[in-house]
Amino acid sequence: MSMKGRVVIEQLEVHAYHGWHAHEEKFGQPFTVDIELEADIAREADSDDLHHAIDYAAVVQATRTLFVENRYKLVEAAAAALARGLLVRFARVEAVHVRVRKLKPPIPERLSAVGVDLRLARADLA
Repeated sequence: MSMKGRVVIEQLEVHAYHGWHAHEEKFGQPFTVDIELEADIAREADSDDLHHAIDYAAVVQATRTLFVENRYKLVEAAAAALARGLLVRFARVEAVHVRVRKLKPPIPERLSAVGVDLRLARADLA
């Protein structure tokens, strides 16, 4: 029996160097990342064993590697690379929903964040 579910990580705070402007590339800025990994979670639900589950800590570490250690001019490019990378690293995941928010964009108006929200399915990689 299958059990479709989502592994959810919300508001992961990271400091990264994505941006179009030179000061963004030089100093970086804070981002938050929300991730939903769609998968069949029946095995871990039945076994109650972490070895059968998608490990949250492993997802966070992969996100840090994929999102922080690489640099992009656009948040769209960073979010797409993150989504693709998570699908590659976690074979059981059928689709990834990523929301990336830049918390201090170089915009003079007062706002809480700007960003990108995207969903990428494994079938989209082909």
